[in-house]
Amino acid sequence: MAGKTKSGHLEVIHPDCAGIDIGKRRHYVAVDGARFEEPVRNFGTFTSELEAMSEWLASCGVREVAMESTGVYWIPVFEVLDRAGFEVHLVNARATKQVSGRKSDVMDCQWIRQLMSHGLLRGAYRVPDEVCALRSYLRQRDELVGQRSRATHHIQKALTQMNVQLDNVLSDIMGKTGQLIVRAIVAGERDGAVLAEFRDGRCKADAATIAASLRGNWRAEHLFALEQALARHDALQGQIEACEERINDELDKLARSDMPNPPEDKRSRKGRDRALRRRLKRMLGVDLVAIPTIGVETALTVAAEVGADLSRFPSVKHFCSWLGLSPGTRISGDKRLNGGPRRRSNRLGQALRMAATTARSDKSAIGAVHRRRLARMDTAKAIKATAHHLARLIYAMLTRGEQYVERDLAAWEEERRDRMIRHLQRQAKRFDLALVSASAA
Repeated sequence: MAGKTKSGHLEVIHPDCAGIDIGKRRHYVAVDGARFEEPVRNFGTFTSELEAMSEWLASCGVREVAMESTGVYWIPVFEVLDRAGFEVHLVNARATKQVSGRKSDVMDCQWIRQLMSHGLLRGAYRVPDEVCALRSYLRQRDELVGQRSRATHHIQKALTQMNVQLDNVLSDIMGKTGQLIVRAIVAGERDGAVLAEFRDGRCKADAATIAASLRGNWRAEHLFALEQALARHDALQGQIEACEERINDELDKLARSDMPNPPEDKRSRKGRDRALRRRLKRMLGVDLVAIPTIGVETALTVAAEVGADLSRFPSVKHFCSWLGLSPGTRISGDKRLNGGPRRRSNRLGQALRMAATTARSDKSAIGAVHRRRLARMDTAKAIKATAHHLARLIYAMLTRGEQYVERDLAAWEEERRDRMIRHLQRQAKRFDLALVSASAA
């Protein structure tokens, strides 16, 4: 942290540092103006120019570099400088925009360098380079899943426009029965009775109901929209499967050598989930899916967003704060002010919130605690508190290497009952009363 000298000036913590103002077409770089005649230079964004920037910084004796996280334009600069051996700090733009005055690219890079030299900037967390590929594949797959969902909506819209009420008799029009019927319609079949024969035995609706729902007005323009939406769905499904293969390959690369290889099972979705769970355990060293409400997708998000090494976070409080799950810390006049922490976009924090929403019906101690929170606070706060609880469990498992041990729900309820009785006894004692159980009376 920054300190002051005896003269009252801020102490220079990082004398050999540089500041970079990131842009789309040009990057402005500043070094110590007291040591160099030309303290500010600008470089283009081509790879050759980024390498020239690295060479110039090395010739100036720079060891630490600070830059703002501007869009995605910082990523090539970060990677080039990181490979060159510089200690690169990716800082939040809010930390450098608190001083008013003239605004220019030259002054921005000089201001970043000055803040960095006094130790007033902290680098943002970035996963290790070997985990970046896994994170990129997972984010790409999530984007494709969203696009596939929109294609499914377009399929449903085309069917509705033709008054084909398939979504009213099937819970998922892209399930086994729905896909067979939609593909037969695109292939030219129009007889509802024939289409109803594709009904799977597990389908709750009978064949007559499905046949009645498939009587529609087969207009050419709507059939064309249905055909294109189905083709788009199939193309996206193929890309999603390719991403999943890359994800499995990255998990195998990151697996610990002391963990056995998981057997492959691609016959069903459950079989693929079991294989993915074993891969995650090999990479992380612990089975996060053993935690109630944490599913395979949430555990995969943990592996891709932070990896198995949480040493960058000094404590669990730092980890929960990075996730955006910590309570607000705005204090003035020894009083805590209203309002939570600043809103931030964190994929892992959002995934834990989604996992916490399923705790309402979970038959575990975590589910019981969540239901108690719902009884005394609003839903959003209860979900955030449960997500914070899950984050603390994940941090403990990854840092200590311990497996999750489920608490017995009956024993937990007994402990809760004893705490409530002790609390009532203390309250009764305050008013000189005696607490007597109904069975003793």
